[in-house]
Amino acid sequence: MIRPRRGLDDGCSIRGSRLVRFGRFFFALFSLFRSSFSIGLLERPLVIGFFWGLLFGNIETSLACAIFYELLWLDFIPVGTFIPPHMTAATFACLVLVTYFGIDSPPFVFLALVAGLPMAWLGARLDRTMRDRLNRSYSGVLQWVRRPIGDNVPAQLVLRTILGKTLVFWLFFVVMTGLLALVVHSILLQYSGVIAGFKLEWHQFWIAASIGGLLSLRLRSLYLSVGVGAAAFGFLRALGIF
Repeated sequence: MIRPRRGLDDGCSIRGSRLVRFGRFFFALFSLFRSSFSIGLLERPLVIGFFWGLLFGNIETSLACAIFYELLWLDFIPVGTFIPPHMTAATFACLVLVTYFGIDSPPFVFLALVAGLPMAWLGARLDRTMRDRLNRSYSGVLQWVRRPIGDNVPAQLVLRTILGKTLVFWLFFVVMTGLLALVVHSILLQYSGVIAGFKLEWHQFWIAASIGGLLSLRLRSLYLSVGVGAAAFGFLRALGIF
């Protein structure tokens, strides 16, 4: 049975606050790679998991979580106006939960992986909202081009946008990760024995998440095969064959 190392009301809260501070800083920093700074693949879960593992010493668990998210969303690429799931938000939320509660067993790590999934959807919604608000800055640039007032107006607009996005994403991460920590803490206290009884291994996570890689091939026949296979497996599983 795995429980939080210490209660949320004692010294563990100090350690947890430090983790959240580290997490929100790196989350805000790496979120800028989605649109403000184009630096290749630095926002990918594998890169985030690698640096997080080096920083906190749990590199095996961090990379295992990162591989799961990397495979799961391999099909989603931010091209044009399409906004993919916010992999950065989900990955950081999962890594903060895993490190904060000190868990490394696959069944309990799976709980953190599932808890981080809503962050991907919420982060994408926040990203879309922020992009809509950027139209004001765009209008400001157009107005400056027609009637230039000063040479530093574009730089001020860019700086204001970057600082604003950093603050918004920082607050988003602090609030949502705190709520997720409370939910996971409650689940661990009540259902640790049940979760410990699940026979889950890392390769099972990765096989399930690899569906994202299959879907990236863009073949309808493959989609149909995956759907039929999943339904057949679920049916056989319900009958107790597997």
